[in-house]
Amino acid sequence: MTNKIIDWMHPNPLFVHPEDPLKRVLHILLENNRTEIAVVEEQKWKGIIKLQDVIQKDSSGKGISLFVRNCDRVASADLLIDKLQDIPTYIVNDEGELIGEITAKEWFHYHTEITKQLKQKDEMLSLYEMVFDTAYEGLTVVDDKGIIRLFNEAYSRYVNVPTEEAIGKDAALIIENTRLPVVLKTGVPERSQAHRLQGQNLVVHRIPIWKDNKVIAAAGILVYEGVSEIYQVIDQMEELDKGKHSKLKKDQPYKKNLLTRFEDLLGDSPCFTKTKKIARKASQSKAPVLITGESGVGKEQVAKAIHNESPLTNGRFISVNCAAIPEALLESELFGYSSGAFTGAEKGGKPGKIELAHRGTLFLDEIGDMPLTMQAKILRVIQEKSVERVGSNHQSNIDFRLITATNKGIKQMVLDGTFREDLYYRLYVIPIHIPPLRERAEDIPIIVSHKIAELNNEYGDEKTIDQLVVQWMYTQPWKGNIRELINFLERLYVLAENQHMILENIPDLDDRQRLTSYNFLTNKKASESLSGEEEKERIKETLEHVNGNKTKAAKLLGISRATLYNKISRYTLE
Repeated sequence: MTNKIIDWMHPNPLFVHPEDPLKRVLHILLENNRTEIAVVEEQKWKGIIKLQDVIQKDSSGKGISLFVRNCDRVASADLLIDKLQDIPTYIVNDEGELIGEITAKEWFHYHTEITKQLKQKDEMLSLYEMVFDTAYEGLTVVDDKGIIRLFNEAYSRYVNVPTEEAIGKDAALIIENTRLPVVLKTGVPERSQAHRLQGQNLVVHRIPIWKDNKVIAAAGILVYEGVSEIYQVIDQMEELDKGKHSKLKKDQPYKKNLLTRFEDLLGDSPCFTKTKKIARKASQSKAPVLITGESGVGKEQVAKAIHNESPLTNGRFISVNCAAIPEALLESELFGYSSGAFTGAEKGGKPGKIELAHRGTLFLDEIGDMPLTMQAKILRVIQEKSVERVGSNHQSNIDFRLITATNKGIKQMVLDGTFREDLYYRLYVIPIHIPPLRERAEDIPIIVSHKIAELNNEYGDEKTIDQLVVQWMYTQPWKGNIRELINFLERLYVLAENQHMILENIPDLDDRQRLTSYNFLTNKKASESLSGEEEKERIKETLEHVNGNKTKAAKLLGISRATLYNKISRYTLE
C-alpha cells in the first residue's frame, strides 16, 4: 500500500456545471449531505459552489456561474495524502481535469488503514528487535555519520561495552580497528574479512546499506570466532560433499581452493541468483548445457563452476574458443591428428581437445562462430560418442560432458541457415542465460569489493574507493559487462595517485562530465525544490547523462518511472 492520493481518492467525484440551475444544485447537495460541490466546465476544473450560497440565492431557473468560488484545496494525484491540509480536497490532473476527490470518508478510511498498519509494524518491529538482540552473532548498525544506532547483546559481550552506552557513540570509539567508516565512505561491502577484536581473531562482514542511490548506513556482523569454528564449518561442508572432494586436514595449513565454485560467481541480484540456481542443478547431471549471454558476462566462469561441482570434477576441463582458431586449424585442434597426417605434424601424432576431455568436460566457447562443416563433425561425435583423429581411420570411444556458449542469437542463426538445426537441439538441453551487468547493477559493489581486494593483495597496498565512484558505475551501460568493469577498476587503481580513489580519478572523463556526474550523484538540489524551467533542464541533462535510459534517469532523479514519463510529456522532451 502506498500513501499517494491516487490510491485513496474517490475516482468519481460529484460535480455540477455552471449552467445547472440552483434548484438542481441544491437538491444534489442536500441528497449527498454536502456543504459544497465541485464545478466543472467542459471537463475542466472551475471551482466550487457552497450550500450557503445556493440557499441565499433565488432558486429559479438561473445558472450558478455567478456564484462559483475559487478554491485552493486542489492537489495532484501524485501528492502524498498526509500532505493534505484540509478536506474535501479536489484532485486535478495536468490538463486541469477533475479526476477525483478526498472527502471525510476517504480520509477516515486512510487513517483507519494507517492505524492498522502502524500496529502491524509495531508488532514486526518488536519481533525484529527480539531477533536482533538474541542473535548469537554480534550485530551493529551505524548511520551515515558512523554513529551506532543498533548494537545487540552479542556485540556488547565482545567489546565489553553495555548496549545502552554504545548506542549514540561514534563506532570508532567503541569497536577496536573498525572499518565501518571505510565502508560508509566507499559503499563497497567487505565480506568474510579477518578482524582482531579484544584479542580475538574473528571473521566479519561489513555491509553498506544503500537507499536512493546513497549509502545511508552500514552493518557489521561478527560471523566466526577464531579458526576453530571455520574448521568446523569446513568439516560439515565436506561431510555434505563427501566423496566428491578430498578432505582438508586440521593439521594442514588451510589453502584457498583455486577451482571456480558457484560461490565465486559474484552477485546476489534476483536475476543472477536465478542463473546460478539453474547452473547448480545442471552441475549434478551430465546433460549438455548451452550458455548464452553478451561478451564479458562470465560464461566460461559459469561453465567451470558447473564442471567443478559435477560428477566429472576429477576429469579435465578443456576449453576451446571456436572464434579464436582459424578454420583450417580448428579440425586438428579439436580432433587431433595421427603421425604424418600433414607436413609438420608431430611424430607420433597429437590428441585433440575432444580426446583430452575424456571423462571430463569439453567447453566450446563461441559455438556460434563454428563453421557449418565442423558443426556436422561435432554432431557426429555427440551422436556416436567416438572421435577419429585427422589422418587416421581409428575410432576412439570417448565420454565427456559438453558445455557450449555463445553471445549470438543462435535461434535466429538456425532460421537463417547459418547454424545446424539438428546440432542446436543436441546442445539446447539445459539452456542457461547470464544477464548483462546493466540488468543487475546491484551486483556492482560486490564485484568492486572483490576486485579491489585482489588488487590490494597484488600490489601490497590498501586503496579504497569513494562511494560516488560506485554510484557513477550504476549509471554506466557497461557494454563489455564484468570484463569491462574489471578492466576499468584496474585502470582506475593504477592511475589513482592517492589511497582513496575518487570521481576525479576516473580516466577518460572530461571536466564537464565530472562536474555533471558530481551534481547528479550528490543530488545538490532536490527536484521538488526546482522551478519548472530548472526541473525541465535537470531532466534533460539527466537523460543525456544516461543516454536516454529512463530507468536510470528516474533513479538518479529520485522519482518513479511513471512520474518521469509524465514530466517528459509535460515538458515535451521526447
